[in-house]
Parts: sequence; structure tokens; C-alpha cells
Amino acid sequence: MSTPSCLVKDLFDNLKDALKLKLSTPALSLSRKIKSSEIHRPGLALAGYLDYFSYDRVQILGRTEVSYINKQKSGKFEEILKRFFGYKMPCIVCAKNQTLSPVFLEYALRYKVPVFRSPLKTTTLISKITQYIDEELAPRRVVHGTLLDVYGVGTLLLGKSGVGKSETALELVERGQRLVADDSVEIKLTPGEVLIGFSSKVIRHHMEIRGLGIIDMMTLFGVGSVRNQKRILLAVTLEQWDKNIEYDRVGLEEGKYDCLGVSLPHMVIPVIPGRNIPVLVEVAALNQRLKRMGIHSAKRFNEELIQKMAEADGSD
Repeated sequence: MSTPSCLVKDLFDNLKDALKLKLSTPALSLSRKIKSSEIHRPGLALAGYLDYFSYDRVQILGRTEVSYINKQKSGKFEEILKRFFGYKMPCIVCAKNQTLSPVFLEYALRYKVPVFRSPLKTTTLISKITQYIDEELAPRRVVHGTLLDVYGVGTLLLGKSGVGKSETALELVERGQRLVADDSVEIKLTPGEVLIGFSSKVIRHHMEIRGLGIIDMMTLFGVGSVRNQKRILLAVTLEQWDKNIEYDRVGLEEGKYDCLGVSLPHMVIPVIPGRNIPVLVEVAALNQRLKRMGIHSAKRFNEELIQKMAEADGSD
């Protein structure tokens, strides 16, 4: 599992358009780290009460805080600002494009704390910034496999190198499914135990096929053949057929694949010449959709069979 991180620069670069952010302290570096997705409004801290100051979070200044700051006189308030800015906070964001007093900005520059302003209201800022940081700080893992959107079901293909994952994915795309990531799938755990899979920007929409090399799927098959990310709902392992293994033929017991603490439904599909693996993957995805709708075909068939046997025994 990789350790995620988020810099103030990342937040600014990715949200400056959505939040219409402007930097009020342009001379400062944006290299400070954001370690928590929780947001803090430092009203009490600005009044001098710093015993439980959550300084390690992005600080949001609404109309109340800005009004209080701008009404303060020099002297005692400057002593509070020295203590306030003495804590290494990531950054400060001022809502509704309000203007902060020169004294406040002077101390921000002195202690190298970036200050931004946005025309958005406070609640909107808090919501959007929290969502962004939550995603950036989500636990992550990189898996060797291929991820596709198969009939709306995020399907993670696993298996040893050379078993045919990419070739299977290629035929699935040709059949109308969509590629998310090939060879290296990055997975993050978002709130609600939701696993989101995606590809790094370097290899996004590309696939490696032995004998063909690297191919650009979006250019070859069109923009409708790819996705940037997809929630993972099913894991399918492809493995070479082993005659000594008794493979599941009924489907009553569902395997599990653990990823970042989340258990995904897991199927093993043995690969042997003559089997149409892409079609089997499609059926597996459709069957998973049925299960999520409360329809378990194998269990229903088993129940009907038991009922028929009971009826037959009763008639004897």
C-alpha cells in the first residue's frame, strides 16, 4: 500500500478554476503538506484560545472571522497573531473574496503561510475542499492486472503474466466494453468502502499486447472505448487450466478478493484453448449485476431443485 500525500500546490493547481482561487501571498512557496481532510474555522484561535487549535488542517475564514480580524487594533492582537501563525498550518482560504487586513497578511508572509481567497461561500468551500482532500489522501494500492467497465460493472482481471489478461481486455473492448487501466491498476479506497480503480496519466488509455507492442486504445477504438476511472465491483482471476483442481461448477459459494480491507466478489476462470474467455467475463459481470439486484441464479436454482426433490419424496 502506498502512502498518499497532498501538497497545498496540488490543491491550488487542481481547484483554482473550480473555486476561482487567487493567492493573496504570491511570494510564498506552496510546498506545505496537507495531512487531514478535515477543515477548521479558527474563530477561537484568532481570539487567543489556542489550547485545542487544529492547526494541521486547511483553515477557512468566513465572514465572521474576517470581520473580527479586520476590527482588531494592533498591540494585543499582534501578540495573538504571533502565536496563531507560530503553528505550522497548511494554508488559509478566505471565502466570499473578502479583504483581510494588511497586518494579518503581513504576519502570514512573515510565517510563510499561504493565504487564498475565493468568491464562493464558506459552506461550498468546505464541501469541495474536503471532498478533494479526501480523495487525495485515500489509502492506495497498485495491482498488476487490467480493469474494465463491463456492462457497468468495474471488473478487475487478475492472473500471472502471460495468461492473457490484455488479450481478453482487447477483445472485450472490441465487443463494446471500456478499458480503464491495463497492466498497472491504481486503486484508492474512498469513503463508504468504495474502491476506485484508475491508471496513471503516463499509460492512461494504452495497452501492451505481446507481438503488437503499445497501442493507443482511444485512438484506435474511439473515446467511447475508455474510461478514466471506475468503481471496482468484481475481481476475476484467469489461470491456466489444471486438471488436478476441481473448479466450481455450481456457483453457490462466492470467493472473496481482499483489497485495502474491502472484500470483492472473486471468480476464478480456468483458461484452456477453445474457451471464449471474453464472453465468460461478460457473463460473470452480468451475473454480478443480477446479484446486486438481489437475484442469485445458482441459489435460486438450488432452492427450486430442493423443493422439487421434497415434492417428489412426498408423493411416494
